Amino acid sequence: MIRIFVGALAAGFMLPAGAQHAPHAHGVADLRVAIDGNRLQIELESPLDNLVGFEHAPRDAKQRAALARAEARLRDPGKLFVVPATAGCELKEAAVESPWPQAGKAEHGHDHDHGHDHDGEATHADMHAHYAWECAKPAALKEMGVNLFDAFPRLHQVRVETATPGGQGASVLDKAHRKLEL
Repeated sequence: MIRIFVGALAAGFMLPAGAQHAPHAHGVADLRVAIDGNRLQIELESPLDNLVGFEHAPRDAKQRAALARAEARLRDPGKLFVVPATAGCELKEAAVESPWPQAGKAEHGHDHDHGHDHDGEATHADMHAHYAWECAKPAALKEMGVNLFDAFPRLHQVRVETATPGGQGASVLDKAHRKLEL
């Protein structure tokens, strides 16, 4: 599992794995945003159902395509997060962790899952994404637009934790309230 908040942010912001999250809930994702020096870091964790409409290994070409589209959308954070241009941020990292990665699958489209779960796999699969930007003027990071609801219509709420030079905070975004105050 991706864990990005280290150093100064680790002191009080992140809790041990499993302790910081509310229970798995469809329609709800968790977003953690940190500004540390000139680095903006974002971590997204969402039930797979919010992103593709199912939480099991893809069973057919349509489900594999849905998973591949979700992975591609998550690899393009410029469309998901609107960072103020005045901050001069340059994307340095975009990583997606999928339970059944579709990127680089064989051209014949067969992923050798044979349409069933193996060894009693969990029925609640999550997808994780991590992004990091280097910003020339991090003081200009006062707010950020969050376009996750447009990219993933099944998503209804995003629980947000922030750690910035101004302090730590928590908020909730929804389809009507998409601007995150930093």
